[in-house]
Amino acid sequence: MCAPPYQALAYTGVVDLAWRLALVMSTVASITACGTTVPATPPPAAAGAASSAVTAETDHGPLAGKLVEGGVRAFLGVPYAAPPVGNLRWQPPADGPSWTRPRDAQQVGPACPQLDVPSYARADEDCLTLNVWSPPTGGPNKPILFWIPGGGFIEGSGGYQLYDGARLARREDAVVVTINYRVGPLGFMAHPALARELGRTTSPAFGLLDQRTALQWVRRNARAFGGDPANVTIFGQSAGAFSVCAQLAMPASRGLFARAIMESGSCADPLYFSAREAEAQGEKLAQALGCTDMACLRGKDVKTILTALPLKRRYSVPPGVWWGPIVDGVELPMLSLPALGEGKATDVPLLVGWNRDEGILHTAFFESVSADERDGFVRAAFGEAAVAPVAARYAGVDPKQALDAIFTEGAFACEARRAARAHAAHGHPTYLYEFTRALASPRFHKLGATHNVEVWFVFGTEEAGIALAPEEIPLSHAMMDAWGRFARTGDPNGADLVWPRYDAARDELAVLDIAFTTGPANPHGACDFWDRFEREVAP
Repeated sequence: MCAPPYQALAYTGVVDLAWRLALVMSTVASITACGTTVPATPPPAAAGAASSAVTAETDHGPLAGKLVEGGVRAFLGVPYAAPPVGNLRWQPPADGPSWTRPRDAQQVGPACPQLDVPSYARADEDCLTLNVWSPPTGGPNKPILFWIPGGGFIEGSGGYQLYDGARLARREDAVVVTINYRVGPLGFMAHPALARELGRTTSPAFGLLDQRTALQWVRRNARAFGGDPANVTIFGQSAGAFSVCAQLAMPASRGLFARAIMESGSCADPLYFSAREAEAQGEKLAQALGCTDMACLRGKDVKTILTALPLKRRYSVPPGVWWGPIVDGVELPMLSLPALGEGKATDVPLLVGWNRDEGILHTAFFESVSADERDGFVRAAFGEAAVAPVAARYAGVDPKQALDAIFTEGAFACEARRAARAHAAHGHPTYLYEFTRALASPRFHKLGATHNVEVWFVFGTEEAGIALAPEEIPLSHAMMDAWGRFARTGDPNGADLVWPRYDAARDELAVLDIAFTTGPANPHGACDFWDRFEREVAP
């Protein structure tokens, strides 16, 4: 088994790892599964971009944006909260600055602090900004698509090229918003001293509070961009999808969105931290930094904080830690999946799904896997009692392919189906999908329809020079239209698409590929096994 140097892959986020792995598969790449050199890739110029300034008036002051392709108005790098620096580090987001003269909004802001960003981006602690794309057609009350980026809660930014919202906004005549939120220990650390400082029993996940604050900004300012504040769809991929599910379960977020989409991520309980677990990890971080109070922690430089504790490879492979949502009992009163199951989540239409080959991206740092190594992963993730039933489930399957399937079925497909069943059981409109199209780019062909691939189609963009092939454009348009119809009406169906509303008795989903079809949501009984595993084996 070949594990690359820690810096090479341990800190890579969802978008950046896809970018790196695309280069792995290319004959001209300079990064390998055991190397670290990444060639710089300049950002592509937007087709038809113009320099003409356009303005919008927000509740904190006027913005000077720009026209981009197709006449879309773009307002980029807009602050929605105060910079979380100094005494505002590890605090709930505070009210942002105000201004009277038009503020330059023609460039995306920096990503929140993280250990790896694409070569064209930068990271900075002053990062609580969002980006707005408003379609060229006039008129008010357009649906709003509010994107929460992924990155395993340790990386990611709404300013990455892959999330450029211009094409989606223009095609769907919708306002598209992408956001930054605090990630890693700066966004998801809890500590007893911090809880006392805040007057709480446990400190909350500040990254989730950032997301809600951005939603509140959109509610207040939607009409300045032609959007309908009562028709916001939150959507996200990977950690962004888990964030969507967390927002569904957060009482104070109710009323800020009308629909929800979760791509390649849902509500899996193991991703969440209990108050005890979160504070224990926070104390471990403080100990590694030589701190016993918040003043000491706030005095540390960002890089020292980010590197104090090693991270798990791909957020799951030990040793190491990861950071994620905290069930603090107030902001997030309970785990998200039980909240859906008990009817305590926000009752909005839900669209949720996964990609056929999710696991390939998550195991790409292994050249090969032995049966012992496969069992070792299962043991580390679930405990000794899990090894035998999982080995039996995948008996006769190549161990590397089995590990891919464990990720795909156990962490994505069956979790998405579980969330759909829980939400639909209360009568809420729910739509389930499986995305099965591999990118045609030869730099990506070995990855299949893996984690993150559907984002190219939803936004119709490119990343690191990887773009959709001409034959893939119709699928991109069909997916944009389905997402747009869902945002407008709560139903993705249209003249070009038959998408069954999820019902546990029929157990059907939409299969998204060049030709849309329908299919079973539980092929080969995979989810029967993983549902039983959740109930009887997993700790």
